[in-house]
Amino acid sequence: MKITALQTHTFWRGTRNALLLKIETDAGIYGWGEGSMEWMEDVVAAAIHNYRELLIGRNPLHNLSLVDDLTRRFPWKGGPILGSALSAIDIALWDIVGKARGVPVFELLGGASREKMRAYASYTFVDVDEAVRQAQHWTAQGLTAMKANPAEQRRWPWDLRAIDETVEVLAAVREATGPHVDFLLDAHGSPTPLLAVSLAEAIAPYRPMFLEEPTQWGDVGALAEVARKSPVPIATGEKLMAVTEFRDLCDARAAAILQPDVCHAYGITGLRRIAELAELYQVWIAPHNANGPIGTAAALHVDATIHNFLIQEGGGNYNEFFSILQEPYPYEVADGYFRLSGQPGLGVEIDEAGLAARPPQKMRIRQYRHDDGSWSGW
Repeated sequence: MKITALQTHTFWRGTRNALLLKIETDAGIYGWGEGSMEWMEDVVAAAIHNYRELLIGRNPLHNLSLVDDLTRRFPWKGGPILGSALSAIDIALWDIVGKARGVPVFELLGGASREKMRAYASYTFVDVDEAVRQAQHWTAQGLTAMKANPAEQRRWPWDLRAIDETVEVLAAVREATGPHVDFLLDAHGSPTPLLAVSLAEAIAPYRPMFLEEPTQWGDVGALAEVARKSPVPIATGEKLMAVTEFRDLCDARAAAILQPDVCHAYGITGLRRIAELAELYQVWIAPHNANGPIGTAAALHVDATIHNFLIQEGGGNYNEFFSILQEPYPYEVADGYFRLSGQPGLGVEIDEAGLAARPPQKMRIRQYRHDDGSWSGW
């Protein structure tokens, strides 16, 4: 079997653009991958096609050695663009191998350790009424875990009023949903370490599962300081790509939960390696996922096979991409869990006419600023 063609497709999935890759072969078998990266889809697509001459004519069944070869060929390694491009290629190759062997990807990874994966949805902390409305919506759908963004209304770097507002919302949502719904809180890497610790202490009575990205990216020492002082477990990792970056976090005991993204952290192969590393440190894996149908499926196949899986993001957004599927999505959430599909490969077939009917849209670049105009981070 030989690779004959690569096609990239950027489409509007409902709230953001997504980037899919189709790798075709001379055996009529093809695989789908995903390298979705907000605001950067065109750049990632260009990087994918830069690998074209190293892929055409190669045997896709040699997927591990093939991706390893792509990674080693160039002196430029790592970073979000190359990580996302190689993730898309890696995922597509796993899809081909599964289809060629007639088994789902999780079987290729050694078999499932679980039959279902707990899911969570995301919502916003705009105000009490809206937060309660959204939380009740997701619990009515059967979800028992949900993530929101605390202290997002900060007006200046030491805005304790934003913490008070977060606590007010948490109290109202807890009262509306009961004691057994789990909260996950994502600070988007914007607070200072001191503010992050104050936030963690304030929200601790509401027993959040974790506080995500409580400090700006790039300073492992600052994150480790917050992790030591925080009464709430710390999670991070969506902006990291290479397994060595996650090793540094583990060595510093800077997080209890790691959140690699299968569409950025070198695909299925990379996510699996990161999970195996984290297991040695007794650290949980809760993959980040703001991706489309292929990225979500790829993460779930890894989730099913690792021992230290905690929870999977994406339980509330999977229905955005129903219109680009040839068949119903096999990983719908029921009773708060994703369930496995036994179909070969990733088990997802894309309707290319549906992709063409949803061209990409211009996305507004986010602004995180204080009232005085200064940058508040991300």
